[in-house]
Amino acid sequence: MTARTGNSRNTVVVCNYRPEILVALFNQDAEVCLVLDRVDQRYRSPDQQLLDQCAEVYRISTFDSIAELSAVAVDIRGCGRMVAEVFSNDELSQFGVGYLRLLLGATANPLHHVACRDKRLMKELVRDAGVPTTEFRSLPDAANTTALTRIAGELSAPLIVKPASGYGSNTTEKVDDAAALGTVAGGLTFDMVQRSHQLIVEEYVTGEELCVDAVWSGEKALTFVVHKYLKPRMTVLDNGLDGSLILLPEDHPDLYGRLREMHARLNPALGIESGPTHLEVFERPDGELIFSEIATRPGGGWIQYMIGAHHGHSPWSLAVSAALTGTIPPLSSPRRYVGGISIRPTTPGVITHMPSEEELLRHPAMITWHRRRQIGERARCSGPSDWYMFLILGADSEDELIHTCTEAARTFTVQTDG
Repeated sequence: MTARTGNSRNTVVVCNYRPEILVALFNQDAEVCLVLDRVDQRYRSPDQQLLDQCAEVYRISTFDSIAELSAVAVDIRGCGRMVAEVFSNDELSQFGVGYLRLLLGATANPLHHVACRDKRLMKELVRDAGVPTTEFRSLPDAANTTALTRIAGELSAPLIVKPASGYGSNTTEKVDDAAALGTVAGGLTFDMVQRSHQLIVEEYVTGEELCVDAVWSGEKALTFVVHKYLKPRMTVLDNGLDGSLILLPEDHPDLYGRLREMHARLNPALGIESGPTHLEVFERPDGELIFSEIATRPGGGWIQYMIGAHHGHSPWSLAVSAALTGTIPPLSSPRRYVGGISIRPTTPGVITHMPSEEELLRHPAMITWHRRRQIGERARCSGPSDWYMFLILGADSEDELIHTCTEAARTFTVQTDG
């Protein structure tokens, strides 16, 4: 969608509670219709003063409820509001938000929002657009021995098996021997919020894991940042180093050019016309880029704080400006090279220690930090996306930044009584 011009205010629908999005919208004099689900209402402690500034606040049980989302869309349309944008910052609300966009006339293709969550359709559409993907197969039933045998014979191990609409590397397993596919697939455990248990099985790709975080206005990328995971995300619970560093375009011009070309193909294939995106790509040892997946939101975990430090503005404030004006403010970074890490405890239990503000302020490379948990809370250590604390660091070179992130992950720890 494009922003409306003239004297009328832009109406923006915001799905899930995120105060910085609301503040940015109010600063742009936007009219906001806010949709809160049960998690927002119970656990995110919405600020009543922000809610009072919204034109409407809709409370629903879940973004998986077609009935409730239909009612929201009908009421918005019935009030005569012309919606400029629909913002969603939660991975688990993407299906519902896509349905809401469809009802509000923000998109005409009913498959696009599904493709931005279901990795099978996603890979099918981008492959048809000429973007290389790894070989994959759909496994709707992990107990189907005929399908398991067929897939094991058609794909080359090692394999990756995971939910087709999964998120954050959760419930993702590597299968080194294709003969063990059935055992691994049948033994997967799912989060309660993972409603579909259909799986995708794909060939494992060796090489660097890269990401691109961008903000789009039409075909134009207003921001375009490439960053590289320090270690494969599947291994972070074992190696203790979970983070990434931003690669600068002047240091990697060829890589930036090839990733821009990939985006030029996949954006139309998936109906991406505006807003933030988070693309994940493998770079093979021979330099070939292989599409992994994309989300129509900023990167999760530490990534949005790292990108925010690099730009001098949060990704969401830039996305709001892009949606309403087609422009963004000037960007600036406190350090030439910026990276981020996630630190977590090694054992479950009650959190007994986290880095103090004084310790963090003394570190010469520290730009900022963000706490997701507090001392006294219980740590589950349930997976790679079980977040506790993010550290954003700066340096004067890539090599220095890698050393700094590695050293910080050893120095700053989260400890439990487990």
